[in-house]
Amino acid sequence: MTTKSDSTCLTWHEILIKKGINPETSKSLIGFTSWNQKEIPNKLGKHITDILQGNIGKVIVKDVIGTKYNDIGLLFLNNDMSEDIATMVFDTIMEYEQEEVYDIL
Repeated sequence: MTTKSDSTCLTWHEILIKKGINPETSKSLIGFTSWNQKEIPNKLGKHITDILQGNIGKVIVKDVIGTKYNDIGLLFLNNDMSEDIATMVFDTIMEYEQEEVYDIL
Protein backbone atom coordinates (compact mmCIF):
# COMPACT_ATOMS: atom_id res chain seq x y z
CA MET A 1 0.00 0.00 0.00
CA THR A 2 1.33 3.43 -0.94
CA THR A 3 0.94 6.24 1.55
CA LYS A 4 1.04 9.94 0.75
CA SER A 5 4.61 10.17 2.04
CA ASP A 6 5.68 7.28 -0.21
CA SER A 7 4.41 8.81 -3.45
CA THR A 8 6.79 10.07 -6.11
CA CYS A 9 7.53 13.79 -6.11
CA LEU A 10 5.95 15.43 -9.12
CA THR A 11 6.45 18.89 -10.57
CA TRP A 12 3.50 21.28 -10.60
CA HIS A 13 3.42 20.86 -14.39
CA GLU A 14 3.02 17.09 -14.00
CA ILE A 15 0.41 17.45 -11.27
CA LEU A 16 -1.67 19.88 -13.34
CA ILE A 17 -1.50 17.62 -16.40
CA LYS A 18 -2.40 14.58 -14.27
CA LYS A 19 -5.41 16.53 -12.94
CA GLY A 20 -6.65 17.25 -16.47
CA ILE A 21 -5.22 20.69 -17.20
CA ASN A 22 -4.09 21.14 -20.81
CA PRO A 23 -0.34 20.39 -21.07
CA GLU A 24 0.41 23.68 -22.85
CA THR A 25 -1.42 25.61 -20.13
CA SER A 26 0.31 23.58 -17.41
CA LYS A 27 3.77 24.22 -18.82
CA SER A 28 3.07 27.97 -18.91
CA LEU A 29 3.15 28.04 -15.08
CA ILE A 30 6.40 29.49 -13.74
CA GLY A 31 5.25 29.45 -10.13
CA PHE A 32 2.64 30.75 -7.72
CA THR A 33 2.09 32.11 -4.27
CA SER A 34 -1.04 31.92 -2.17
CA TRP A 35 -2.39 32.92 1.19
CA ASN A 36 -5.60 32.75 3.18
CA GLN A 37 -7.93 35.65 2.36
CA LYS A 38 -7.81 36.88 5.96
CA GLU A 39 -4.00 36.88 6.19
CA ILE A 40 -1.58 39.52 4.99
CA PRO A 41 1.39 37.95 3.16
CA ASN A 42 4.71 38.45 4.91
CA LYS A 43 7.63 39.60 2.73
CA LEU A 44 5.64 39.12 -0.48
CA GLY A 45 8.26 40.90 -2.57
CA LYS A 46 11.03 38.55 -1.44
CA HIS A 47 8.79 35.56 -2.02
CA ILE A 48 8.01 36.73 -5.57
CA THR A 49 11.72 37.30 -6.22
CA ASP A 50 12.45 33.75 -5.06
CA ILE A 51 9.74 32.35 -7.35
CA LEU A 52 11.07 34.20 -10.37
CA GLN A 53 14.75 33.58 -9.65
CA GLY A 54 16.36 32.09 -12.71
CA ASN A 55 13.41 32.89 -14.97
CA ILE A 56 14.34 34.63 -18.20
CA GLY A 57 11.78 36.24 -20.44
CA LYS A 58 8.37 37.76 -20.04
CA VAL A 59 6.25 37.08 -17.00
CA ILE A 60 2.49 37.46 -16.84
CA VAL A 61 0.93 37.68 -13.39
CA LYS A 62 -2.68 36.69 -12.76
CA ASP A 63 -4.55 37.55 -9.55
CA VAL A 64 -6.61 34.53 -8.53
CA ILE A 65 -9.23 33.80 -5.91
CA GLY A 66 -9.88 30.18 -5.03
CA THR A 67 -13.43 28.92 -5.19
CA LYS A 68 -13.17 26.25 -2.49
CA TYR A 69 -10.47 26.88 0.13
CA ASN A 70 -10.70 30.62 0.89
CA ASP A 71 -7.29 31.30 -0.68
CA ILE A 72 -6.09 34.09 -2.92
CA GLY A 73 -2.88 34.19 -4.85
CA LEU A 74 -0.78 35.11 -7.81
CA LEU A 75 0.08 32.86 -10.74
CA PHE A 76 3.29 33.63 -12.63
CA LEU A 77 3.05 32.52 -16.25
CA ASN A 78 5.01 32.48 -19.51
CA ASN A 79 1.83 32.82 -21.58
CA ASP A 80 -1.42 34.64 -20.94
CA MET A 81 -4.55 32.68 -20.07
CA SER A 82 -8.13 33.66 -19.38
CA GLU A 83 -9.27 34.47 -15.86
CA ASP A 84 -11.43 31.31 -15.87
CA ILE A 85 -8.49 29.09 -16.81
CA ALA A 86 -6.24 30.83 -14.24
CA THR A 87 -8.86 30.19 -11.55
CA MET A 88 -9.14 26.54 -12.62
CA VAL A 89 -5.33 26.14 -12.42
CA PHE A 90 -5.27 27.79 -8.99
CA ASP A 91 -8.16 25.67 -7.72
CA THR A 92 -6.38 22.54 -8.94
CA ILE A 93 -3.19 23.53 -7.09
CA MET A 94 -5.07 24.38 -3.89
CA GLU A 95 -7.09 21.16 -4.03
CA TYR A 96 -3.95 19.10 -4.51
CA GLU A 97 -2.22 20.83 -1.58
CA GLN A 98 -5.19 20.49 0.75
CA GLU A 99 -6.29 16.98 -0.13
CA GLU A 100 -3.08 15.23 -1.10
CA VAL A 101 -0.25 17.10 0.61
CA TYR A 102 -1.76 18.34 3.85
CA ASP A 103 -4.60 15.79 3.95
CA ILE A 104 -6.73 18.02 6.20
CA LEU A 105 -10.09 16.92 4.83
